[in-house]
Amino acid sequence: MSERTESSDARFWTAGDDRTALQCSQALVDAIEDGVFQLDTDDRFVAIDDALLETTGYTRDEIIGEHVSALVSESDATRLEQDLYAKRRTDRGDSDDAALEVSVQTADGAAVPGTLRLQAVRTDGRFRGVIGVVRDRGRAEPDAAARSNPAPSTASTFEAATSVLDEADVGVFILDDEFDVAWINEATERYFELDRSDVLGRDKQQLIDETIRERFADPERFADTVTATYRDNSYVERFECHVTAGDGRDERWLEHRSKPIESGPYAGGRVELYYDVTEQHDRAAQLRQLNEAVREWLGEDSRAAVADAASHHIREILDLEINGIYLHDTDTQTLQPAGWSDPAETLFDDLPTFAEDEGIAWRVFDSGEPVIYDDVTTDPDRYNPETPIRSEICLPIGDHGVVLIGSQERTAFDDGDLSLAKVVASSLEVIFDRIRHERVLKRERAQTEKLLQTAPVAISVEDVTGETLLSNQRTRETLGVTDGVPIDKAAAIDGWDVVDADGDSIPSDRSPTTRVRETAEPVFDRELVLDGPSDERKWFSVNAAPVFGADGALERVISVGEDITERKAHERRLERRKSELETELSEILGRVSDGFYALDEEFRFTHVNETAKELLGRSREELLGNVLWELFPEAVDSDLDDRFHEALRTQEPVSFERHSEPLGIWAQVQVYPSETGLSIYFRDITDQKARERELTTYETVVETIEDGIYVLDEDERFTTVNEAYAELTGYDREELIGEHASIIADKTIRNLAQTVATEESDVSTIETEIRTKSSGRVPIEATVAGLATVGGGRERVGVVRDITERRDRQRKLEESEQRYRTLAENFPNGVVALYDDELRYTAAGGQLLGKLGIDRSDAIGDSIYDRYSDALLSEIEPHFQAALEGEERSFEITNRGLELLAHTLPVRTDEGVQMGMLVVQDITERKEYERKLEASNERLEQFAYAASHDLQEPLRMVTSYLQLIERRYADELDEDGEEFIDYAVDGADRMREMIDGLLEYSRVETQGEPFEPVELEDVLEDVRADLKLQIEEREAEITAPSLPAVRGDRSQLRQVFQNLLSNGIEYSDGSPRVSVSAERNGQEWIVSVSDEGIGIDPDDADQVFEIFQRLHSHEEHDGTGIGLALCQRIVERHGGEIWVESEPGDGTTFSMTLPAVEE
Repeated sequence: MSERTESSDARFWTAGDDRTALQCSQALVDAIEDGVFQLDTDDRFVAIDDALLETTGYTRDEIIGEHVSALVSESDATRLEQDLYAKRRTDRGDSDDAALEVSVQTADGAAVPGTLRLQAVRTDGRFRGVIGVVRDRGRAEPDAAARSNPAPSTASTFEAATSVLDEADVGVFILDDEFDVAWINEATERYFELDRSDVLGRDKQQLIDETIRERFADPERFADTVTATYRDNSYVERFECHVTAGDGRDERWLEHRSKPIESGPYAGGRVELYYDVTEQHDRAAQLRQLNEAVREWLGEDSRAAVADAASHHIREILDLEINGIYLHDTDTQTLQPAGWSDPAETLFDDLPTFAEDEGIAWRVFDSGEPVIYDDVTTDPDRYNPETPIRSEICLPIGDHGVVLIGSQERTAFDDGDLSLAKVVASSLEVIFDRIRHERVLKRERAQTEKLLQTAPVAISVEDVTGETLLSNQRTRETLGVTDGVPIDKAAAIDGWDVVDADGDSIPSDRSPTTRVRETAEPVFDRELVLDGPSDERKWFSVNAAPVFGADGALERVISVGEDITERKAHERRLERRKSELETELSEILGRVSDGFYALDEEFRFTHVNETAKELLGRSREELLGNVLWELFPEAVDSDLDDRFHEALRTQEPVSFERHSEPLGIWAQVQVYPSETGLSIYFRDITDQKARERELTTYETVVETIEDGIYVLDEDERFTTVNEAYAELTGYDREELIGEHASIIADKTIRNLAQTVATEESDVSTIETEIRTKSSGRVPIEATVAGLATVGGGRERVGVVRDITERRDRQRKLEESEQRYRTLAENFPNGVVALYDDELRYTAAGGQLLGKLGIDRSDAIGDSIYDRYSDALLSEIEPHFQAALEGEERSFEITNRGLELLAHTLPVRTDEGVQMGMLVVQDITERKEYERKLEASNERLEQFAYAASHDLQEPLRMVTSYLQLIERRYADELDEDGEEFIDYAVDGADRMREMIDGLLEYSRVETQGEPFEPVELEDVLEDVRADLKLQIEEREAEITAPSLPAVRGDRSQLRQVFQNLLSNGIEYSDGSPRVSVSAERNGQEWIVSVSDEGIGIDPDDADQVFEIFQRLHSHEEHDGTGIGLALCQRIVERHGGEIWVESEPGDGTTFSMTLPAVEE
């Protein structure tokens, strides 16, 4: 590439150049007059030429390392340091290089007047140092003739400057105004295989044509580009060129940079610099090859295969002969070799394995920090003290392992090797993460497929065109086909007809799944009737739901059909029985003394007795058939509303007391739910409640307040004291009752209290001190009053408050205010502010102010009406006012493109709420995450709803009525009939357990609580209580040493422990012994549950975690086959793993990893 820049408009080197040597060259070419030196970033000498040493009389060793101020007078030192500071601070590569008039101090104490010019050097935008040139002001400026025929002294000065370029390994050509070679340095001789004595004075273009051009891979391009600058010497040239190898030169890539010389002895000529960029070219080629290698690694399906390929590529591409890739084995907690180069295998007959905390490799793996050694034998952590390796690079591969690269030579690796090795490590980490993720997805897909195929309901999946992608076994069995279709499209099969509840035919193009495809809306509880080819009629309840892709477009339709044939038959039998029972019930209810009424599932009155009519104030005709909430609208959203709905939902009886405003009574209410509604008994307890209030009022007043209360009779003896007063005085309550008040207060205080207690006194409160039992004194505030007794006497009542803390309150408030201001100013990712009753900010702070572009000083003193728009004010003003009224509020707003969570809180003092506090946090990222999470959870909740609502309710009904038949017709059933009912009830119960298990399994991710520190010992105690009956029946012994706290979902961890402990008891003979233990492993805990039971065949170890998989029949052991699958999913949600170790007859140990609580 060739780049040209007009000479008059640009610097020789750009500010972004990354080559310090070229920056030095710029300064030298631009500023050379006399003595030349170079400073580091601390303004200390790192290089100085002979001309300046001759001027000052110092030796080079005396100057190198000294501060630049050592060469100037004290009066000039301040100006020099200011100029250096300015050059260090500026971001420009062409900062002001105006000359400074200085006095140069010599070794013998003399002062030489000089002109000092400084040039800052930067690479990658960073300050690297300064190049300076000192010119003796006593030396005359050469005239034009002298510049055309430079004297030897001028040439020698320029030659001294180019010595810096030799040290930087930059080739230099200096051409005069005829483009003859006036100077070349040693680097140029080496690069182009030239001899300085043969080149100086020759025409540069002739030198190119006769000698130099054939030493380039593209001679024509090189010659044309360079010689063009001689024809037009007005611009800067830059390009790369490729020098071929010869007898006296090496192959290399060079970067050519040249510019016209505008002043000095060679004005009108040109300077050409050649920088060696061979290493950069080699690295670029290696990166291209490495990129191709990574594509090959992506095609592998295992970490071992990737590691093997990567090890060979590291050797072939990067020339790093001795290398190995070690992967972490979670079972053995070791780093094991997975891929290695042939030289590594030759050097180490047996490649090492690194155990936990062993060697440099484990340290790098554990810390995640890479290391590079020029001599690894200096590290005491090396694995093998006799290792033949000297240079070593060790890089982490995330949580997968490490890359080891070695050499038997010391200082064998440079920064380039380390950079390429890091590319390898980061690429391997990404690929290993992908392989692990794909394996998890594969396992989840298999589990989902198993779940669908074994579910006891008909499930089908269609695409957007209506083509059936999946029908489970239940669907195919129901329709008697091998290639299933959705239940609601059975009409597409010969011999089948589908009708609705009214008997109208439903063709396939009007089925629920078709409707979902057309509307993208779900269909729930659609009842269909299937008439089969053998006149068999089946009722199904069908639910169909859409599944959307990432782009929001419809992708799938899932339908679930539940066979409700038995339920429909049972409903018809219930209707017949209902009419029979209603007559009997009416007779019984009429005899009940309490008020009674019954409601159906829609809260319509179905029965009411005489007492209920009187208490409700309505006639039977007004009540029967009408909805409770319409007749008594004041009960809507009341506690009655909540309790009635709760009883109907949970099917559990509810008993409570409540006051009815419309009826003007207190009532005791008992609610009994059933599948068909509620039965409510209630009675008037108004008089009873009044008596209870009278009895408890005094005790409530005296015992519930924190202040001390006492009562003195006419003789000033204590008749009543509360616990707070006894605690304040140090006496027991029994010690005070009957004692004279003089043991607490002096006569003067008692007389004052007596005066204040009179009705004529305008003052009711006094401040004084009382004596305690220990003879101490407590400052108090007392409010006293006189009361008349029933017998006509007088008592004195006092309320006493300890005011010890009040005296220190002001100081504490000031300290609190200071702490608040410090907190507010440093509040992370948010804002904290105070405002007064005019909604005007009095204090504000927090890091979010800067993000919102708000100056804190501008905000203080402004009211919310000054700062916010009318639309925002209408939203937030009520919350601000609520805080001033003593109420805390939380709300979300959008302001300046950010989503914010705000809290307004009252700030209380002794005088009440004096001001409000505003706390704002930026929740933009969290809200975005919540929106994505809600979209995902919605699809899972659809399945959970179907499982909960559509599957459990029919099973409860089947079980309930089977048990009802068993109770009512037990005498009419023979032994076979009782056995059949037992089988049916047992099957329904097991089906419900399976559905409950499925529901829990599906909600692990969507219904889980946020993670928090959880004490496993508390969880274990809860589980012991849950399993108390099972433990006592089996005489089981559960032991556990001290268990740690982990970070997780307490409810879900309780499920895991309950499943594992219950299994340990269930699958043990005799009196089971189960132990729970925990072991710390880095940032996690390994928690194990062990029993001494029947054990598990190792071949079945993986099977036990599969959903609905059981190793024993129901006759041998109860269970649904979903418990361990649920445990595995919960543990995986916590970022851990669960596994089993067992042998038949030797007991079983289940182990899992859980995250430790951060210390």
